[in-house]
Amino acid sequence: MVAEFKPRDTVERLLAVQMAATHVAMVRSARWLANAENVDQVNAHYTGYNKLARTYAAQVETLRKHRNGGKQTVRVERVNVESGGQAIVGDVTTRGMVEDEM
Repeated sequence: MVAEFKPRDTVERLLAVQMAATHVAMVRSARWLANAENVDQVNAHYTGYNKLARTYAAQVETLRKHRNGGKQTVRVERVNVESGGQAIVGDVTTRGMVEDEM
């Protein structure tokens, strides 16, 4: 599983190992949840599964941010400009707002 991530550096390798372990734990937790016999077991296993799923999602996001340097890219494929409207064609870069601008 770690090899499938194709880690590019040590940080990515470490994160891939954590993600693999989280995934295995999540699958086990799902099995326990599926075999729960009473409400207390369902609640316990659901809580654990939910935490693991959120952790895994956070790890995926961390890997994505690490790989692209924290930059977010939005690509617009099609734009319709109605009569009287204006559009910008090309790259647009913005900076965050400063407190004085708010």
